[in-house]
Amino acid sequence: MFIVTAIDDLIKRGHLVYLLTTTPAGALHEFAEKLGARVFAIPCNGIYDHCRRLIAFCRKHKIDFVFPHLQYLNLVAGLSRFFFNASVFPMRHHSDDVYLSGNKNAMRLDRLVNIFSKKILVVSNRCKTQMVQHENVPEKKIVVMPLYYNFDFYSRISEENTPSPVNNHQALNLVSIGRMVENKNHIVLLNAVKKLASEGLEIKLNLLDTGPLEAELKKLVADSDLDDHVCFLGRQADVVKHIRAADMLVHTSISEGSSQVVKEAGICNRPVIAVSGVGDFDEFVIDKQNGFLLSKYHMEQELVEILKNIYADRSQLATMGVELNKAVRKKFELTPATMTYASIIDGTTC
Repeated sequence: MFIVTAIDDLIKRGHLVYLLTTTPAGALHEFAEKLGARVFAIPCNGIYDHCRRLIAFCRKHKIDFVFPHLQYLNLVAGLSRFFFNASVFPMRHHSDDVYLSGNKNAMRLDRLVNIFSKKILVVSNRCKTQMVQHENVPEKKIVVMPLYYNFDFYSRISEENTPSPVNNHQALNLVSIGRMVENKNHIVLLNAVKKLASEGLEIKLNLLDTGPLEAELKKLVADSDLDDHVCFLGRQADVVKHIRAADMLVHTSISEGSSQVVKEAGICNRPVIAVSGVGDFDEFVIDKQNGFLLSKYHMEQELVEILKNIYADRSQLATMGVELNKAVRKKFELTPATMTYASIIDGTTC
């Protein structure tokens, strides 16, 4: 929703917006086109082909500003910027994930993007701290631009056929959304569910998305006799529907730039359990008021205790969800945002 919010805002301000992807056209293209953007899906093969096509595209359409996303395309834009007149502002969405995982190729990619970019937009202060302290990027090169949203777009998502949280008997319905990789910490969550189930608590957990650890996680569920408690739903187009169907979102990730699903939970009036010191959670999730914050070092134990308490008394969840909604809107709504693509184009803040 950040991308379509930015597109909509720029078009309303009188700018001509092009959406260019290297993936086939889909729902994003359709949405952007309805907003008035000109959409293109151009498949490429290798970095030379990517650069060549981006350069040709920018020259043909007389592009003034390029806002790429994801590190590989940030590098493509950084290398290509010397061959057209547009200003390039790559946007980095991750903080320390690459360094926690020890992925050397991803580390090299980060270094190259840092070198070839004149300015780099980052989605949170956590990203900036990582880059300054551990990647030796000059602070003046980094611009913090929190993801901003027109949350009215979420209200346009149909709520028809969206089940309400299942509160018959005692089941506590949880949802977790995230790629199945080590730093998302699904094993901690599954171990907590296993512990609670062994004590007779009826926990229902829906896991959305896929990833390289999916087979391992499914084996853990099968070996632990958790098939009646955990459901793997794969990648879903409408995650909001699944958030609304849950009592709360559990997000055990230990590395984030700025998580969108936690904000979506707030917009759905669902409280969250997240990890303190990760991404920007500490800036808007207030422990025991609109959600719960776990420590990185006693996560499983704390998660079990929190879920036990909620299972015994769910009366506070509705109020906490409303409070998280307020906090998310206050920090990430488009209207009060001081740093946006529009402000960069106008030259008022960057």
